[in-house]
Amino acid sequence: MKRILSFSFVAAMAISSLNAGVLATVKDANITITDEEIAPFLAQNNLQGSELSAEDKKKLIDDMIKYKLLVAEAKKSGVENTDEYKRQLELAKDGIAFNLWQREEAKGVSISDEEAKKIYDENKQSFMQPDSVTASHILVADEKSAKNAIAKLSKVKKEDLKAEFNKLAKEISTDPSAKENGGDLGSFGKGMMVPEFEKAAFALKDGEMSKTPVKTQFGYHIIYKEGSKKAETMPFEKVKDLIKNQLLPGKVNKKLDDKANELFNKITVEYAK
Repeated sequence: MKRILSFSFVAAMAISSLNAGVLATVKDANITITDEEIAPFLAQNNLQGSELSAEDKKKLIDDMIKYKLLVAEAKKSGVENTDEYKRQLELAKDGIAFNLWQREEAKGVSISDEEAKKIYDENKQSFMQPDSVTASHILVADEKSAKNAIAKLSKVKKEDLKAEFNKLAKEISTDPSAKENGGDLGSFGKGMMVPEFEKAAFALKDGEMSKTPVKTQFGYHIIYKEGSKKAETMPFEKVKDLIKNQLLPGKVNKKLDDKANELFNKITVEYAK
């Protein structure tokens, strides 16, 4: 029989809150499934309840019911009276106690601005923002359509070009997102677009539109370059929180290691020969 739920999911269910919304009940088996019980599964898979289809949510609930039915069968078998059950129960208690204590210890750990700034100053090359372009595009299937679009937009005044470009993108672009964003691609650096598109976009001047169609594997593009930025080091304030989040786990681990070594140094260990 396939395993219905992973051990980590089962363990998470065991410590979830009982004060939760009821999703399903099985009266003849005395089973209740709550939204708190499915929360750990969603979290470990980076999901929200709203992201599940009704069918997937029902399958998850059904799997949990099957799991609880099997648990009931296991208990009926008398497994709780075995020495192995008692041994594993103690191990599980140790793990839960350690995890809860570790969580509390972590609350007392933080990274100061000074610690983060030191890392920033020592690794500024890691916080470089490369050359980037802000652009929009119109994508069409054939070269003739692209040339017609260029001819039409070439008659537009420079100060009106962006608005007219985005308007035309909504009307004719085959890019699925164009109807919503007018072909806006936001900002991108080198290596983020296909080579032909990237070369053409970076070659344009700010406020300029490509004068000839740009062919790629997707079709024919007309590109409008809104602006550009030269490579620069991101300011500390912009990356401070990111640095702190990266440093925090290491600092928590060091605190636990230091505590373990402190306790270990106070005892005498007799190794078997």
